[in-house]
Parts: sequence; structure tokens; C-alpha cells
Amino acid sequence: MHVDHSNALALANPTVASPAAAKKRSMLIDVVRGMAITLVCLGHTNQGISHRQWWGDSTVGAILNAAIYAFHMPAFFFVSGVFLLASVQKRGQRVFLLEKLRSMIYPYVLWTCIFFATSGLYARFTLQSPQSWHDFLFRLVTGAASWFLPSIFFAVFLATLTRRVPLPLLFVLAVAVSLFWPGIDITFVDRGLKLFPFLLAGMWARDSYELIERIPAMVAAACATLLCAAIFLVTSAPIGSSKFLYVPLGLLGTLMLMLFANCLGRSAVAKALAWIGEASLGIFLLSPFLQGAGREALLHIHHTTAPYPQLILPTLLAILVPACLYQNRARLHVGWLFVSPF
Repeated sequence: MHVDHSNALALANPTVASPAAAKKRSMLIDVVRGMAITLVCLGHTNQGISHRQWWGDSTVGAILNAAIYAFHMPAFFFVSGVFLLASVQKRGQRVFLLEKLRSMIYPYVLWTCIFFATSGLYARFTLQSPQSWHDFLFRLVTGAASWFLPSIFFAVFLATLTRRVPLPLLFVLAVAVSLFWPGIDITFVDRGLKLFPFLLAGMWARDSYELIERIPAMVAAACATLLCAAIFLVTSAPIGSSKFLYVPLGLLGTLMLMLFANCLGRSAVAKALAWIGEASLGIFLLSPFLQGAGREALLHIHHTTAPYPQLILPTLLAILVPACLYQNRARLHVGWLFVSPF
């Protein structure tokens, strides 16, 4: 999912004069993506702990789950929209959508088939039963097997077709649809429409990164911390589950990640997160295997179901091992696992 941010940026904002400025901006986006995919892995690991009731009487798992799921996927859709218009202008609509088919739908189909083929091997380590052929085909076609990639492709497709509609008007309409869409049990359509406003918000904000970058690091850190506290407070309250708060919380959470990315600057932590962000596709696809391996290692080798070790180790494995594989995909000749070779 990594794109040539500098070229896209030059098209999106012709006022950017230097490659260094473009590189700085692209790194900010990769840092945000790195934080978002880290939260995805953390959220999935936490849900595994919660489903096994390893948190016991503690409310930490529930609070963490509510906060993470308020904004981590909205952040992904937002950053996917930032360079969308520039990419369509550069490549043309047809070529752009074909590239998205290769980088989104191809790995979705491939890895859905891989999970189905191997489900009998790892079923005893999970809470899921092996699927029937009927269930597999239904979930594959509707996007229920792994909803993120087909849903974001659907949202990107919609955005490409409607890109000439004024963005403020399109955003308002998308929010209304997100709030009141009744659902049709086609997962990629339902999820894509729910998250479509965030993709549009990224498209709308594509020229505004200088506003974030001009904020002093200490101020950015303070604002991000306040937003983080507010998100935890709201999502831990009964009102936090209201559908009317989903878009505001998603946008505030995305802003929080951008502020944190800004205050990290070009530090070692920022570079590590950017490296993770560049590998977000590989992490997303491979993380379930590594989460399961880490959980089982702790359970059967170290004989522990303590929630914090079970939260930390599987999450780290789910991030670092796939990231290393993805970043070395050319040298290892495994690029076909992530993007269509055709």
C-alpha cells in the first residue's frame, strides 16, 4: 500500500518547493499509518484476551477496546484519502483503479483462500470452527472474510467516481449515509459506507499538512494528550457507543495521531513507526498467524494467561515479523504475497 508520496504531494500541493518538504510530509503519513496498524494489532490481540476471559474482573480490556475501535480504522481511511486525488490525476482513473485491484482485492482474495486452506491446522488454537465451502464463498464475495481491504477498495472506488462533486457537500451526504444506512448484509458495502466520510475527510485535508507541521512539538504533544484523554473518557461512558459520535471521535482520533506524529519529528521512534507504516499491508495480512503463535507460546511454554504478557508479546510478534518479511519481500521473492504480479 506504499505509494510515491513525493510525486503525489507535488500534484496535490504545487506550493511545495523542495523534495525535503515532500519527504517530511510523506513520513508523517507513514508514521500515522504505523501507529494505526499498531493499534489494529493491539485491538485484535486484546479481543482475543477478552473472548477467553483472561482479563477476569478487570475493565481494562473493555476500555481499551472501546477507545481503539473509535478511531483506528477511521485513521486508515483518512490517510488513504490524502493522496487519492493526486494519484487519480497522475495515473488516470482506469489505471488507478486497476492498481488498487492489484494491491487491495488481489491480496484479499489470496489470503482469504490461504486462511481457508489452513483453517483446519489452526482451528484448535482459535475460538473459530473450520468453515464449510458455502460459508467460505459467501464470506469471500461479501467481504465478511476480512472486511478491511474490500471495504476500502469500495470507498476508493466511490470517491473516484464522485471526485468532481464539491467535497464539503459530498462529505455531508456521506456522513448522513454513514449514520442512517440500514445495512444490506454485504459487509464491504456496509463497512465502506460507514467509513467513507473519513476517506473524504482525507481528500479534503490534503493541502493542510503545513497547519499541523507549524504547531510546536510541545504544543502538539499537549493537544494530542488531551485528545487521548478525552477519547478514553467518552468511549468509556455509556454515551460513547452512540452512532452520532462515531464520525467526531474518528476525526478527533485521527487528529490525535497526526499531532503525535508531528511531535515525534524525525526521531528514531518516528522512523521506526514509519517503517512499520510502510509495511502495514503485510502486517494486516500476516498478523493473525503471529498473534496466534505468540498466544500459544505463552500458554503452552510459559503456562501463563496473564493479560499483560498476552497483550504485549503477541502484538509485538504480529507487528515486527510481518514487517520484516514485507520490507524484504523483493530480496526474498515474496512480493506476490502482497501485490498481484500480473
